[in-house]
Amino acid sequence: MDVKSVKDLAQKYTVEELNRFADTFESSGVAPVKTQEDAGEQMSDYLQAAELRIYLDQGLDMTTALREFSKRIRGVLT
Repeated sequence: MDVKSVKDLAQKYTVEELNRFADTFESSGVAPVKTQEDAGEQMSDYLQAAELRIYLDQGLDMTTALREFSKRIRGVLT
């Protein structure tokens, strides 16, 4: 995960826009907003930014939102 890219995407775009970017990228192979060279990393950035944006939309500040999102990821990985 490229935290800077994910943060930038989450701050600039809505959940709907980020999901639309992921759908477009999946169907066409063209990244509407390019953050990575690797296709898997690019898709991950869109999906992770959408999840992070949900926390921001709930009123959390970026630091807290990142902390909560990171806890979810760690929970899956352990």
